[in-house]
Amino acid sequence: MKMKILLELLFLAIVILPATTNAEDPTAAATTTNVTIAGGVLYSFTVQYADDGLLDFTSFGDNDVRVTGPSGFDTGAAFVSLHGINDGQGAIVTYSIVPPGGNWDSADNGNYTLMMQANAVFDSIGNPVKAGNIGSFTVTVTGPPPPTPTPAQPLNISTRMEVLTEDQRLIGGFIITGNVPKKVILRAIGPSLANFGITDPLVDPVLELHGSDGSLITMNDNWKDTEQSEIEASGFQPQNDLESAIISTLDPGNYTAVVSGKDGGTGIGLIEGYDLDQAADSQFGNISTRGFVETGTNVMIGGFILGGEDGNANVVVRALGPSLTAFGVSGALGDPTLELRDGNGVLVQSNDNWKETQQTEIEATGLQPSNDLESAVFEMLAPGAYTAVVAGKDDLTGVGLVEVYRTP
Repeated sequence: MKMKILLELLFLAIVILPATTNAEDPTAAATTTNVTIAGGVLYSFTVQYADDGLLDFTSFGDNDVRVTGPSGFDTGAAFVSLHGINDGQGAIVTYSIVPPGGNWDSADNGNYTLMMQANAVFDSIGNPVKAGNIGSFTVTVTGPPPPTPTPAQPLNISTRMEVLTEDQRLIGGFIITGNVPKKVILRAIGPSLANFGITDPLVDPVLELHGSDGSLITMNDNWKDTEQSEIEASGFQPQNDLESAIISTLDPGNYTAVVSGKDGGTGIGLIEGYDLDQAADSQFGNISTRGFVETGTNVMIGGFILGGEDGNANVVVRALGPSLTAFGVSGALGDPTLELRDGNGVLVQSNDNWKETQQTEIEATGLQPSNDLESAVFEMLAPGAYTAVVAGKDDLTGVGLVEVYRTP
């Protein structure tokens, strides 16, 4: 009898005692600033997430939050950065959007609402943050809207892929066009990618910046070693001390950024470039990245943001492989495929062999690939974030090149 009573009491204790972790759904609250000054090509805000257990850091990404406003404005917010707090039970995440028309003006005045999306962010046992309103901001700008739209320009470039050695390092090229120098920041990201579900990140990236003649302009291993104050002032400091960053003011011309692993290390890395002086009479005219294209999650993923102006821009995106052999590249990707997606992940255009579609439009730009197996798309794009995905047809692997050009 005593044993039976003890068992019953033990059962009641198990049923009645509350769970100590992850009993509640995670929560989200936004911190915003009101807009009172015209201009501004990106609007950033932070969201603080909290949970009674652990958050799933791999669930954060683009379109966790949508921003709605006057005249039917409705856009997904782009993920910018994450900072974990409270031993994984909380996180402060920065997101950004491109304002209506590419920058703020009086036509955009009104109230804007931040809406958390359903089943976007989770805790470690799969509880989602509840969908709904998590914040708002107002726009009260004086003065007329810009009278004449001008084409948007590339403001940010990034490419994620496997970083190997020698010819299979991550190599990013860009051209600055215009009449005056352009201030930029370049970043090489590796360890912090583990927060986003990357299982084999580059542990210690090294970043080099080269001129058009191949000469080394500057290099960086760990971003706090040099220019720490200036990098932090830009707001683009890496999350991990082992990651690399360079701030430089560059004359119009051709440049190359090279990402490698320290002491021959390999892994998934990310190269990024940001325009820090959007008012200057110069811009990113062309961006490209070369590296080893694998399969699955290790395909080449290139991102770019158009902004700075409120008009649409004509853009050509190319995926090259076979023609790289003529430039001494061994193991070139035999047959690349290309997808162009918008900031919501929606497919804008895809192509396998460039002559199959849009041959006339692409040839008119003078940017047609030299090999029929290479890929290209021509699109008129509104300001916003876009992604170009390069893979090998039928799971081919090899060294590939993705390029983005803004054309007249």
